[in-house]
Amino acid sequence: MSTIKRNKGARPLAELIGDLVTPACRRRGVANIALMLEPADIFGERFAKAAVIERIVWPKGSRIDSATGATLIVRADASTALALQHLSPQIIERVNILIGWPAIARLRLTQTRGRAVPPPRHLAPIAPAPPPPDPERAAAIAEGLTDITHQNLKAALSRLGASIERRGSTSARKRP
Repeated sequence: MSTIKRNKGARPLAELIGDLVTPACRRRGVANIALMLEPADIFGERFAKAAVIERIVWPKGSRIDSATGATLIVRADASTALALQHLSPQIIERVNILIGWPAIARLRLTQTRGRAVPPPRHLAPIAPAPPPPDPERAAAIAEGLTDITHQNLKAALSRLGASIERRGSTSARKRP
């Protein structure tokens, strides 16, 4: 008799995404996911939206457990980079606490123009769905399609034509 492993309820998204994001973070030199997912813990609430960790760079020829320490590369807009430069000892300390050992020795800031973190695309406004095509206009277009004998194709083409005419007339009105 085989046993089936069943899901016993909803799981937090952090549990599910951690396994997916870990390989990408390792390729960028960030071994701990918490560095990427919790910017407020590192930079504070004030600077979390204006700065992002790019990667961790280890010195050439050094091992991870060596005492030389790595460089944390952070991208931030100009005003935030200046403030973060003054807070660099605290940021290095917070990152080392999150990692669990003193891995980071230096902080390198890269200034960007505008926002360091672009606004998420999934929150962009979505255009409303266009209203359905006018059935009377679709019927008029269908009368002009005498060469087409397949009724479903004729109906689809007439709806398409009515929709194109409607969009063409609205875009013509919008132009000055």
